[in-house]
Amino acid sequence: MKKFECWLGRTAYQIVPDRFYNPGDKPAPMKGRILKEWNDRMPNWKPNDNGDYTNDYFYGGTLKGIEEKLGYLKNLGFDLIYMTPIDLSSTYHHYDVGDQSTIDPWLGTWDDFKSLCESAHKLDILIMVDLVFNHTGVNSKYFNDPRYAQWYKKDANGNFVNWWNFKELVEVDTRNKDYQETMVPIVESYLDNGADGFRLDLGEILSPEFLRAIQSVKTKYPDTIFVGEMWDFATNRADKDEIFNGELDSVMNYPMADAVLRWVRAGLNEHFSYTFNKIDSEYSVDVKNVLLNNIGTHDTPATLTMLKGDKMNEHEVFGKRIWDIEGPWRKGNYFDTYGFRKYEAEHDSMDRLHYMVAKELTKIALTLMYVLPGIPCVYYGTEIGETGYKDPFNRKPYDWSRKEEDMLKFVSRLGTFRKANRDILADGKVRLLKCEHNIMVLERYTDDDKHLYIALNRTSTGRSVPMPEFTGRVENTKVVFSEENAKGNWLPSHGILIVRKN
Repeated sequence: MKKFECWLGRTAYQIVPDRFYNPGDKPAPMKGRILKEWNDRMPNWKPNDNGDYTNDYFYGGTLKGIEEKLGYLKNLGFDLIYMTPIDLSSTYHHYDVGDQSTIDPWLGTWDDFKSLCESAHKLDILIMVDLVFNHTGVNSKYFNDPRYAQWYKKDANGNFVNWWNFKELVEVDTRNKDYQETMVPIVESYLDNGADGFRLDLGEILSPEFLRAIQSVKTKYPDTIFVGEMWDFATNRADKDEIFNGELDSVMNYPMADAVLRWVRAGLNEHFSYTFNKIDSEYSVDVKNVLLNNIGTHDTPATLTMLKGDKMNEHEVFGKRIWDIEGPWRKGNYFDTYGFRKYEAEHDSMDRLHYMVAKELTKIALTLMYVLPGIPCVYYGTEIGETGYKDPFNRKPYDWSRKEEDMLKFVSRLGTFRKANRDILADGKVRLLKCEHNIMVLERYTDDDKHLYIALNRTSTGRSVPMPEFTGRVENTKVVFSEENAKGNWLPSHGILIVRKN
């Protein structure tokens, strides 16, 4: 049996549960929470009367709502759902841990979660849940109980340490044995109720001791997978020889996301080649096969905005990514949060011409993500062409009234293509055959002589791809995916052509 076999070749969809689907029931009021109308899609981006930027406004999306839309996701080709945290906390995003053992009542109950997992499994859809272990909220049941005081980090003056100086988040010492022994059963409870794997918030900085402790659940659930949040190359870490040594199984592939977006937007072919070759040569095969690839998440602007919006960091590749856009609002140690958010609010949508180009570029980026080694993960709303800058403008409630049939059809076609060629894409090898400013050609192949050749034109000008595999004159080749009337070795504007050779 291959390692991670039940995960190989899957296609993921990321959901912020509060923002995905409200089946109609209004939750019982809770102190400190605002419930907004679903169609009121402008975020509460301004500070409150105390000057704080809160995340206390909810839209009422639920686990039952996700379960109701499983058929929609299945029809688009998704067979893995990655949900941001669902535990009880003060905010809609739940990254400020309140009680890891309790599901937020506005999202549902453990019975609802179990029902979601059971319904998903009947459709061969796996469920991945985001868990937060680096910190808790200041309102957490743990932080406010003296029995757990030993869990928390303190500075030289005996003060609790706030994560990145966020006063509502308090750092935990994940090397603390009692903390580990309390959290492992929580991980197991998710598995007992149907979860299949986990994305670990800030997984790149969780202690090796903690990561090894939670891996112990594999004794009972051997197919469980742990994917760590990681913004840089995993092999750039000081402990790179240990990062995949029984600690993490995979990571979020943000470096490749950056490389894909910069090539599609600006043609940075050397940057793409460097990133591609580094990952291909330094990551193990088992890790590459289950990398969680993305071209946008809850922590970046929307894909369409990154590909055609203003102020993206297109060219500065050293130490920054395309989504590192806050520079103009950073004044030494001071950050103009109001000014930044005001700009985002005023530029939340594009004019029609830019939007049409953004959709075509998004199709190129999606295709590239779907054919690279690993598991492609589409952020909710991408398939209907959502735009928006960073949090909170990338976390709007899903617009179920939006009609972007060409994007939906494209994503569905990609899903069909991916399933039909799973024998190659699940764990086949990869070669970068051509990476130029305007054109890219990749090959996925297996040891038993199965091949996929993928050609992409990121520009609005037609281009030729002088390779015999694309001419139709090579024996046992056939077109398995094309876009914008690409045929032969000719790629029209934003053309996509994929041929298979058995």
